[in-house]
Amino acid sequence: MTFLQGFKFVHRESWAFLLACPLIALIPVIAELAQHIAEMQAGMYNGLEGAQAAESDPQRMAFGFVKTLAISLIGYSAIRFFASNGDAAYARRLESRPLKLFAIVFALQALLSYISLFALPASAGFMIGFFLFFLVLSPLLVRFVVAAPLGVLITPQASAAQMWRQLPWAVAFGLLAPLPLMALHYALSIGAMLAAGDALKWVMLVVDALVVGWLAAVLSAVSWVIATRKDPPDELARTALT
Repeated sequence: MTFLQGFKFVHRESWAFLLACPLIALIPVIAELAQHIAEMQAGMYNGLEGAQAAESDPQRMAFGFVKTLAISLIGYSAIRFFASNGDAAYARRLESRPLKLFAIVFALQALLSYISLFALPASAGFMIGFFLFFLVLSPLLVRFVVAAPLGVLITPQASAAQMWRQLPWAVAFGLLAPLPLMALHYALSIGAMLAAGDALKWVMLVVDALVVGWLAAVLSAVSWVIATRKDPPDELARTALT
């Protein structure tokens, strides 16, 4: 799969997932709206000064953590949707072994999110360092991550052994494929800070929450493309440790 083919797949199939599984897709949307309510209460959208004052508000940070959990949570169904060529029933089905393996992945993602939000020293250097660490770690573990919702165990070591040669492509794709929606997400947040009147702010924030819902599906699709670009999806089963 070329970079352009992957880019098209990510946006086309993530949108298809939203249409096929709308209730699941709403999970990160609701979480983002809850964070926006906390942000409004903290005065984050009262101009740039308000944004700076509310940046480390505890309630905002707590809801931000919940949002990251919601984004990770829909990965179970999203990956199953992409792996089954759009079978919504398979995507929604809860199965014992996939759920157990996904719980391990989910716990790891939750731990990394917690560290980035609450455990790192409040300095730009540490935050940039952790971002770069995560930027490299994610592609290395991506086959471990996408195999879990399919009920397939690929150890982190096995995943890294397969993925390290693709690391430059994977890092570039992981950064650039979600970029249009990420840019829109930040533009809407900045727009809400500068907008006059709460009504207009809320319109922009509701649109932003919907964008985040799509972005969550895009991130899962990005993982699927990176994991299967060189090795077809059925290779996940052949390299599994059961």
